[in-house]
Amino acid sequence: MAIYLFKKTVYNCKQATLLSLKKEAGAASWWERFKLWYHLLRCDPCRNFIQQSHLITQAGQKMYQEWQQRPPHALSAERRELIRKELESLH
Repeated sequence: MAIYLFKKTVYNCKQATLLSLKKEAGAASWWERFKLWYHLLRCDPCRNFIQQSHLITQAGQKMYQEWQQRPPHALSAERRELIRKELESLH
């Protein structure tokens, strides 16, 4: 019976992976979250994937926040003014 329920809820790891990404984006229904939870009871590789995916997402968000506060590509005000003056002198 348990195997039948397992096959009925989530057919394979590919579907579970897609559901995990959908859940992380906040777009999974309660039934999809249940199917994912049930799949994860038996599937170690999918649990590992979700943990790694979560770590990557957190690292990306942290980098994005740091770049918003201190953009690595931004010119200093002095350098911008110097470039502006050089461009004006060309006209």
